[in-house]
Amino acid sequence: MRPSIDPTDLDQSAFKTIVPWDRPNRDDCFFYSCMDFANGDRIEGANWDIRGRFDQYVGDYPLAGKSLLDVGTASGFLAFSAEAAGAQVTAFDALHAREFQRVPFARSGFTKHRGQWIADTDHYLNGLKRSFWYGWYGNGSSAEVVYAPIADLWRWQRRFDVVVAGAIVEHVSDPVPFLAALAGLAREAVIIAFTPVIETADLVMHTMNDWNDPRLNYGWWRLSSGLYRRVFDNLGFDVRFAEAEALCNEFDPPLMVRHPTLVAQRRG
Repeated sequence: MRPSIDPTDLDQSAFKTIVPWDRPNRDDCFFYSCMDFANGDRIEGANWDIRGRFDQYVGDYPLAGKSLLDVGTASGFLAFSAEAAGAQVTAFDALHAREFQRVPFARSGFTKHRGQWIADTDHYLNGLKRSFWYGWYGNGSSAEVVYAPIADLWRWQRRFDVVVAGAIVEHVSDPVPFLAALAGLAREAVIIAFTPVIETADLVMHTMNDWNDPRLNYGWWRLSSGLYRRVFDNLGFDVRFAEAEALCNEFDPPLMVRHPTLVAQRRG
């Protein structure tokens, strides 16, 4: 006789809601996204500026009254924008830099000095988390926050109406199981926002940036539109693509970048 497995036996303690951090000093934060606050405070010069573009960034999906999970929240722009649109938001981010994988290069810190690389990356990750809490207070947010291993998302027993992952898939070394984990958390829709897509019905994925530059070792895969459709079709979702844009401040002058946003809606 096969042993039975009760899904409720899967340990859920890793997914506990975080007690709000104290309001951080702005100088201790690393801001991924530009943000404006009600008190007139503004964050300029961060990596990306999506201000005024949130609706198209999430495929114009209606969020009012929905529960929403923002996976890889970083500085929280999508979480706070979804709150402003009427969603009840849970913001999720990585627990520890030990979770991260990088494209291997013989002389990279990730390969040669992993312990130091983890410590340095945790310093950056904690700066991102502080930027979220700075925005949480600045926006008067009531979003709950969960820090847990992203690889364990498949174990989480909670469900949300909508799951959003903005510009995340290309940074995941094993993206198809990641998509399946997101789908398992969504009652209604998964939004893969602003991610590079190969425009072909073939079921393929290609490396990002040719894997030839150690400075870009955080870019893994671009999936084809056909592969996205196949994965989500297998999981019971219909897929549409919409165009999204964001201003990248890593260029001088800043560059407007356009990528598709995928909206997968559960059938039935």
